[in-house]
Amino acid sequence: MIHHRKPVIAIYTTHYLTVSMTFIYRQLLGVVDDFDAIVLAEGVGNLDLFPFASIYTKKRSLLERIYCKIARILTGKYAVISPLQAKYWGKILHDSGVKLIHAHFGPSALEMLPLAKALNLPLIVTFHGFDASVLLQDTRYISSLHELFEYAHIITVSKVMADRLLEIGAKPDRTHVHYIGVPLEDFRFVPRSPIGEKIINMEQIRFLQVSNFVEKKGHYYTVKAFRDFIAHYPNCTLTLAGEGPLQQIIRNLCDELGISDKVQFAGRVAKEQVIELMERSDIFLHHSVTAANGDQEGIPTVLMEAMAMGLIVISSYHSGIPELIEDGRTGFLVVEKDISSYVQTMLTAINASPNLPLLASHSIHTSFNMEIQNNKLKQIYKSIINI
Repeated sequence: MIHHRKPVIAIYTTHYLTVSMTFIYRQLLGVVDDFDAIVLAEGVGNLDLFPFASIYTKKRSLLERIYCKIARILTGKYAVISPLQAKYWGKILHDSGVKLIHAHFGPSALEMLPLAKALNLPLIVTFHGFDASVLLQDTRYISSLHELFEYAHIITVSKVMADRLLEIGAKPDRTHVHYIGVPLEDFRFVPRSPIGEKIINMEQIRFLQVSNFVEKKGHYYTVKAFRDFIAHYPNCTLTLAGEGPLQQIIRNLCDELGISDKVQFAGRVAKEQVIELMERSDIFLHHSVTAANGDQEGIPTVLMEAMAMGLIVISSYHSGIPELIEDGRTGFLVVEKDISSYVQTMLTAINASPNLPLLASHSIHTSFNMEIQNNKLKQIYKSIINI
């Protein structure tokens, strides 16, 4: 037995960590003053961005992957780990004296559920987006969730997501809405000239979006709306930061629309570069849409970061985003895929009240402050393990 002076928790995610999972890392670092934490993962990457000392990985061999596939078919379970993984992680959990397992994403929790039960350990799962939207179309997944709901505590990153899971059987007394939050010491408010003044002085208006190039991030609608907007105000640029499978398609769209000279592709960006881009921008765009396969967002943390820094944010009535943005007061919301309304809202936003950026930043400080939210998460942990 490894002795720890603080209660030990285990964080499980199938892969530690993609660039878009910064929020998991922030939570992990945010609880280690009260808990010793270990990480369990099948695969590991980006340790330069997300360094952590206690990571225990166990990949599946080809034979194990075949075993898991057959096991899923025979048992009807949506997700399983191999016996060798169960044995390895089970020993780690036992020897480390772990008091609680926190899995990120529904499928990861389903993988960990039999091990948590076998060791009689409390299990928490945070649902983040696709695992409480597109996957709910899979009857085998929903059937597996019913078993999970009987045992685990559920965390969702928005109220709308909690309602969705409660509808299919999550237990109200074990379901928690917990916003992720952002580190306000990094994303500090930046005073800016009102956009109306910039237009009078014939200065450039800078639009920004930071996100992966995937369907639910709505780049197609943003680029089309931007093309229509610059017919009114040509002295504008749009920077699209991030990478992903749809990047070339969006580049081609910009060529077709004749706006390639106005649109810059910044590629993959680390936190420091995101902050620099936000400091130099006026309006932040993030037109989230429900993808063709049903995939939806939780509440994108990048919206919180932009609001904290005093950017005027235009997003959409999508999933939990209206829990973050109060339309017309702390930002602007548009009906999904409505390009004409999107353009009209951009025109409204350039004449927004000078108080809006301050109100937006204040709302993040009070409700989406990472320190406050991490303290709430620690209280959830403590209530479950009775300390």
